[in-house]
Amino acid sequence: MNIRPFKGFAMPLALILGVTGSSVAYAQSTSGSTDSSEEEIVLEKFEVTGSRIKRLDAETPSPVVSLNAGSIEAMGFPTIADAVRALPFNNGQALTPTDSGTSFTPGVNSFNLRGLGNNGTLVLINGRRAVPYASPGFDGFQTVFDLNSIPDAAIESLDILKDGGSALYGSDAVAGVVNFRLKKNYVGAEASLQVGNFFDTGGLMKKAALSFGTVGRDTTMFTSISWEENDAVFSRDLSYSADADKTDLAAGYGRYEVNDGGVAAAGYDSIDEYIAAVGLTNPTDDGYWDNRSSRGFPGDVLTSSGRFTFASPTNNPDPANAIGGRNLYNYNETNGMFPPNQRFNIFTTIEHEINEHLRVFAELSFSRSEVVVYSAATPVDIETSLGLDPGDPLTIPAYNPYNPWNEDITNGRRRMVELPNRINDVTSDTPRFLVGIGGDFEAMGGFFEEWNWESGLMYSKNSVTNISRNAIPDYRMQQALNGLTLLGDGSLTWDPTTPQADRAYFNWFGLNGQNFVDFLAVANPNSSTIEYRGIDFRLDGPLLDLPAGQVGFALGGEHRAEDFEDIATDLNATGNILGGSEGTSSFGNRDLTAFYAEANIPLHEMLELQLAGRYEEYSDDGFDKKVRPKAAIKFRPFEWVIFRASYAESFKAPDLAYLYNSGTTTFSSNQIIDPVTQQQIDQIQVKSGGNPNLKPETTDTYYFGVSFEPEGRLEGLSVSVDYFNFQQSNQLAQLSDFFGYAEFLSEEFAGNPTFAGKVARDPATNQVLFIRDDYANISESEYKGYDFNIAYHWDTDTMGRFAAGVSATYLDSYTIDDSEQVGGYLTPKWNGNANLGWTYKDWSTSLFAVYRGERTRSLSFGNIFTADDELFLVYDVKAQITLNASVSYNGFEKTKLLLGVNNVLNEDPPLDGFDASGSTPGVNDLAPAFWYAKITREF
Repeated sequence: MNIRPFKGFAMPLALILGVTGSSVAYAQSTSGSTDSSEEEIVLEKFEVTGSRIKRLDAETPSPVVSLNAGSIEAMGFPTIADAVRALPFNNGQALTPTDSGTSFTPGVNSFNLRGLGNNGTLVLINGRRAVPYASPGFDGFQTVFDLNSIPDAAIESLDILKDGGSALYGSDAVAGVVNFRLKKNYVGAEASLQVGNFFDTGGLMKKAALSFGTVGRDTTMFTSISWEENDAVFSRDLSYSADADKTDLAAGYGRYEVNDGGVAAAGYDSIDEYIAAVGLTNPTDDGYWDNRSSRGFPGDVLTSSGRFTFASPTNNPDPANAIGGRNLYNYNETNGMFPPNQRFNIFTTIEHEINEHLRVFAELSFSRSEVVVYSAATPVDIETSLGLDPGDPLTIPAYNPYNPWNEDITNGRRRMVELPNRINDVTSDTPRFLVGIGGDFEAMGGFFEEWNWESGLMYSKNSVTNISRNAIPDYRMQQALNGLTLLGDGSLTWDPTTPQADRAYFNWFGLNGQNFVDFLAVANPNSSTIEYRGIDFRLDGPLLDLPAGQVGFALGGEHRAEDFEDIATDLNATGNILGGSEGTSSFGNRDLTAFYAEANIPLHEMLELQLAGRYEEYSDDGFDKKVRPKAAIKFRPFEWVIFRASYAESFKAPDLAYLYNSGTTTFSSNQIIDPVTQQQIDQIQVKSGGNPNLKPETTDTYYFGVSFEPEGRLEGLSVSVDYFNFQQSNQLAQLSDFFGYAEFLSEEFAGNPTFAGKVARDPATNQVLFIRDDYANISESEYKGYDFNIAYHWDTDTMGRFAAGVSATYLDSYTIDDSEQVGGYLTPKWNGNANLGWTYKDWSTSLFAVYRGERTRSLSFGNIFTADDELFLVYDVKAQITLNASVSYNGFEKTKLLLGVNNVLNEDPPLDGFDASGSTPGVNDLAPAFWYAKITREF
């Protein structure tokens, strides 16, 4: 038997731990020989994420993390999104269904590689760009990828390029590239059923999947169909989120601090004296962890005599019975936590060899995600709502019989408890079609004999429909306050000619009937679409021979058209939705043409150099036309050690929504302390708009790493250490991406020029009117740190196979305009995971732990006594450790049984006192203990 040389550097356990390295995988074929005693096994070259050149060695100069389907399953998470977010180099805040309910992207699952933004990582499916979620995320501008659109059952492996990939893959590959490799060469059929639920509350999960494939002489085909359904869990179902008032949970939580020198500057000897002089005791007793809404029931009003409400609902409001202040509302009693959802995915791939030098292929897929997000009943702010005529405020007229003060009321708040929950009914559809042709030039002989080529046409689209149910238009609220006409069937209508004495009026201080509910509530549908159309071509092969081997070369190009539209209703465009967002429809498109080249140069049998560059030309005005380079080197002085280093230039073209969104108005979700007035603000209006003059964000990435896989007695051990440094310029962002709205107020108060003009105040009262938070190329940042991994596996004669490992990321520094973010509100210094596995005959067990580091948040009260002192409320969000466990049995014929429990210890997430959920969604895992059972059968 003749076997061609193959030098791989396998790190098997790294597949589970998500550490630097990739599995040594290869396709093999056999061919007959005239000598029947000789059999030749030919190892075919294959493409590795991070390179367009096919090769035999899976270890490229670029750092690539690989996880196969089995290792993802061993992590125990119910979705691929949870698994990706558990990797240690995921940092910052991601979108999850928990916290995206009242945002612009209800139900979305995203990730935040390196903490450089949910839109800073390029997602590929089988090496080609995937279409993102159409509805812009977070603030109505960021285009993010929704991991719900990936067919879990079809995943063969997941590759993550950690050092930037714009030189090969183009825009968006700032933090790296995530490539989902879907199954292709599969023979047979497989069906699976899975159920799961939380131990302490409802939330039943049901999954089913069917996969089948065939590999014939000329044709290969694979199809995967999957379905999933999850029941709802509400905030009231979980102890840590049931009440928006976190006072009981936060005993002893938080502290007051004063800036350096501030105590002495104010004339005090200690911080205790300073705090006492301010009139404070501690954050818990002072009520800062009560996040209940000031939009309560009964409603309140601001009259010429002061602000008043009533202790209980009344149909006969009398000023003599009124009480001062406001009623607070626990919106967590009705808010959703984990929304109910259904997902359906189908993926088909087919490849046919026309002859031994020419093949055609196609990939067809469709995914649908349906999510229903529940939010508390509509809040009403009279002072920020609209009346009937343009420019008029919402008003409780003096003639309304439930207005006992006999004056027009233009300031007040109320919760519309008569109506059911606000509901976002969201459907997301993602069709994807790819057809292509490829082959080789072997028949030509000569120089191109070993060259390959491929070309593809792709169409992909994501369409999102978001129907907001039980919304209330401002004008209908005004009509109800002005009085409606009662019809014979009991329904209500607006008729301004009806005499005031004959009208039915909305009672601000009591419960109103179902006919008012029927009149007020409307369905408000919005839709978004993003569409990709592209053609690509590439070829690769050996360029020349050097003493150490062949120089591999790849050349390619693509043309892509992108179209985006975000359609708002007239109600949104005019700001006529109570408690809702304001914004008009936006449209945008762009074309781009790109060419790239890559060379792998074996300088020595120990030394390999990768050079790559990509030129892109955009239809957007003012974008630079230049080549983005990358250089990487791999040095392998011994079989058991590899050194890697790379430099790459990446760029992020502004998402179309950044450029063309005509404006949105939203509200902050947490309480904020205003350092100017030293008052607590429940919500602040935030206005944002697109900017057609934005330029691409650029990033220089520096990487160095070393990995060891000793031989002999230490065989089975793998150790790696990586250093990363991302230096970003022209950072494309809103200030709120890096600073909370509380920091807007404190930095504006401190005179920071970056925040000049960002806070609009009433010139008479200094009250905050709104925050201006537009996109701009505003800053520079540096993100640097280290990835660590140690893993060990060993085989025994009688006890089976054991495996253990730890993977961690240490963030040394993350500065934005010289302001350090590490350890701050969203950026822990340490993240990590660990696993322990055992396999014996037909049994396998796995323990997987995730560590999310501690964080600290500070909120400024501003200067209290002098221009040099500043008081802060500071609190720590503790570290979180989540443990998942599973066991599987393969002893049944072609059948596998898997049982598991996530969050085995049923630990509550760490308290975040200013977040209504009780913790920090998108950073911490909020799910309680969850059991699941899965059965898989092969046919």
